[in-house]
Amino acid sequence: MLIYTAFSFAPVQGFIEKSRKLRDLFGSSLILSYLSQKLANAAHHPPERIVISPASIDMQEGMPNRILVKGLFSRDEVKQVLIQTWDHILQTCRIWIETHLPALDRYEWETEWLHWKQYTWEIFWGTGETSAAAMQDLERRKLKRDWVGINWVGESSSLTGTDAIAGYNLGKKNSDPGRSLTPQETEELELFYRRLSWLLDAPDSRLRQPALSLAELREYENQKPNEIGKYIAPNERLSIPELVKRLVTYEGIAIKFGMDKLKQKPEDPEFRDIRRDSGDWTGWFMGDGDEVGKHLKTLTCDEDQTRFSTAMRNWGKTFKHNFPRQSGRVIYAGGDDFLGVLYAEQGDPISTETALNWLKAFPEEWKKHKEPINVSVGFVWAANRVPQRDVLQHCREAEKRSKTLGRDRVTIRVVFNSGQFGQWSCPWGWLALLDLVQDWNHLYSDWAYLKARHAVRLKEFSQHEGVNHDLAISVLKYYLDREGKGLKNKDGELLDQCWKKVAGEDSPSAIVQWIDDFIQVGWQLCSNI
Repeated sequence: MLIYTAFSFAPVQGFIEKSRKLRDLFGSSLILSYLSQKLANAAHHPPERIVISPASIDMQEGMPNRILVKGLFSRDEVKQVLIQTWDHILQTCRIWIETHLPALDRYEWETEWLHWKQYTWEIFWGTGETSAAAMQDLERRKLKRDWVGINWVGESSSLTGTDAIAGYNLGKKNSDPGRSLTPQETEELELFYRRLSWLLDAPDSRLRQPALSLAELREYENQKPNEIGKYIAPNERLSIPELVKRLVTYEGIAIKFGMDKLKQKPEDPEFRDIRRDSGDWTGWFMGDGDEVGKHLKTLTCDEDQTRFSTAMRNWGKTFKHNFPRQSGRVIYAGGDDFLGVLYAEQGDPISTETALNWLKAFPEEWKKHKEPINVSVGFVWAANRVPQRDVLQHCREAEKRSKTLGRDRVTIRVVFNSGQFGQWSCPWGWLALLDLVQDWNHLYSDWAYLKARHAVRLKEFSQHEGVNHDLAISVLKYYLDREGKGLKNKDGELLDQCWKKVAGEDSPSAIVQWIDDFIQVGWQLCSNI
């Protein structure tokens, strides 16, 4: 009897999201793609077992973690391959640190690395007589968790709050989990991270040099503040998986297990090359295909599954490698999910006009894979002092908002140095509304006056003073539709007839809020164009 196997592992989004720097994100995507490729290679054993999806298993970059096999690949085999591969990554990183960064006394953290080996991943596995049945069985089994929690000891990570900080004495026995570090332990932890930071800033030359003292490291960092923190900032404190994410982006470690490198060519930029000088704004975009899992269920033919996977993987590869260097870079593109940044390497900082033109053209770029799925994107226009960790969180929230409001749309967030932000969401076809306003300053000031006089309300004040959207719509039409032909998108849809699709709801409060968001974000982005 013919049988199909479908399997995946988790957490994927959680593994990626626990990232404070772009290097973490890239390291996360490297690890996930590497694990998926090893699983796919182990499962592909013709003629007994043939991997149907993902296609092109010899291409590591952008490998999805959901794998469909024609044939039986047992859950025990999946677990064995995943744990062994992950253990190889962990052991390589741990041994590299212990070899090149000798402990003051001795390392007491091997048990904690073993815990991360055993308890990082959940494995989900299903079978069926057809590919659709196997995928459905996989989704059903996902409802049951496959995860074990550990009572960690030591200081908690500043990022996760639960993962212990990696250091010389991470697994020290008889340690009271509730106590604070002694001054000596605090100094040892500082020395560990300063030495590791110094070493990774120029590993090819410093691996053969004697380790510096804490005083020497502090003096060096004071003298050359712009030359430190390439991989790890001296004041950072990382958990074991966070540390691993950074280390796998170092080519000297990546080549030890055949992982893709951060820089495919010597001239490729490092992540720290993203310029964010005073006054510079950068555009960050994060997107994901809409209801891909639902679409996959409709592909009952093996050939269709392979064709779809091939199309999406090729699109991701092309999108990343053909992205114009003068405009920015794509951090990762795993088929239907991607993350990138718009910035200028040289010359003037990237303009809002350039960013918006790219955003308006993206739907046509997306359609190049020729598959019947839409895409939702979060786009963040960030001021220069907004931390990357915060920017990434805004990207995730903006993308989630696009999904929540109906998918097939973009959410634009303008994030200021203060942490405040404004946002506007719309279906892709309605981005062109930004081009119809001839005088943004006039529209913005009139709108602000109407709100101040309570002629336009965003919220109900009382039962008799509710939200009325008629005036708000009239203002919008006055400034955008001077010829009175009606506001239409490129498909000919009238705005008055599709408020629910555009704003997520067709209630007066939702419509007025959407118009307010449009004016606030549009003025910020377009008033100086």
